[in-house]
Amino acid sequence: MGLSPPAPPEGAVAAFTIHRVAEPLPGLAVQACAVVRESITRCCAADHGDDPAVLGAWLANKTPAQFTAWLSAPGAMAWAAYRGEGVDADAGVHAPMVGFALLLPPATLALCYAVPAVLYQGVGRALLQAAEAGARQCGAPVLALDSTRTAQGFYRRNGYAPAGAAKAWAGLWAQPLSKRL
Repeated sequence: MGLSPPAPPEGAVAAFTIHRVAEPLPGLAVQACAVVRESITRCCAADHGDDPAVLGAWLANKTPAQFTAWLSAPGAMAWAAYRGEGVDADAGVHAPMVGFALLLPPATLALCYAVPAVLYQGVGRALLQAAEAGARQCGAPVLALDSTRTAQGFYRRNGYAPAGAAKAWAGLWAQPLSKRL
């Protein structure tokens, strides 16, 4: 209950495990929120320029309450990356969450973040592949997202291409990208 066992293309990535979030468990929203906030703050400095106003606007909706709402939304799908084997909700064992991805209907990747300590170790790619598989299972022909400058190279290496003009919001730049699934 809570987290389903991994299934291809989900699964072990180096010393990490990707789990599909089947239902919001107590504390899951807090952990996911912390992962995303740390990643934005520390990994995306080129985007927010350490400007408190820009960073504050970006983080404003990254709260445990908002994560709970996202996770509970009809049709939403999420994946969490954990060190080691992840979680066993029945046993109360929780490994540290190191990445999180959120897919919103119809096929938009709303979040895909990893903490700085696991960058370039396959966690982001495993989360992205899990989200793509989830979108395929829902019958989506295309997965769309808005990429920051920091993440654009990552998405392009994984087959995403520009899908419109770049957008600006609250001092941030976002490039719409999509990939045919």
